[in-house]
Amino acid sequence: MESSEGPLVPSEAQAAIADAESARARLARSLRLPSYFYSSIGAAIAVQIGTGATGIANQKTWGMGVLAGGVLVFALVAVVQLSRFRRLNGAWIGGLASQVLLGTAGLASTAYVAAFGLATWAAFTGPWLLTAIAAVAGGAVYGWSGRRWWRRYQGAPADHSRGEQTVVLVVGVVLALAFLGALVALR
Repeated sequence: MESSEGPLVPSEAQAAIADAESARARLARSLRLPSYFYSSIGAAIAVQIGTGATGIANQKTWGMGVLAGGVLVFALVAVVQLSRFRRLNGAWIGGLASQVLLGTAGLASTAYVAAFGLATWAAFTGPWLLTAIAAVAGGAVYGWSGRRWWRRYQGAPADHSRGEQTVVLVVGVVLALAFLGALVALR
């Protein structure tokens, strides 16, 4: 199909690009997160860290059930919040699922690993209160990291709108499942 319009001159192209960037910035500023977004994600991560540490330390049937329950809680909260975001805004954002929910942002992943390591150590050695404290602290920092990413995204959507590549996410999920499989096999 041929177009009757000729090619854009440089000034028209620059104006079109500026209009598109302005529209993206307006859209980013107008997007809203569902109520209790950060607190529910932080709480779900805290539950997942605590139950994961408990399951790893107690690799009996009940421990593996606790571990799986924590993963299920997180997955349900993430799916519900993403669905609520979509209903509220009618749009998806590339980085929301990966950076905020799956914690691929640097601060979220660092906090998660540190909290999970401390909680697991505490679950193995016995100070169960430390397991809970580490889990809650990890969930709080994880939620705060999501808030931080959201503010950055709304301020500069072009710089923060990209999510992780699908291949990276698939590899991460496969590695996590392999780790859980190894835990079950080694118990």
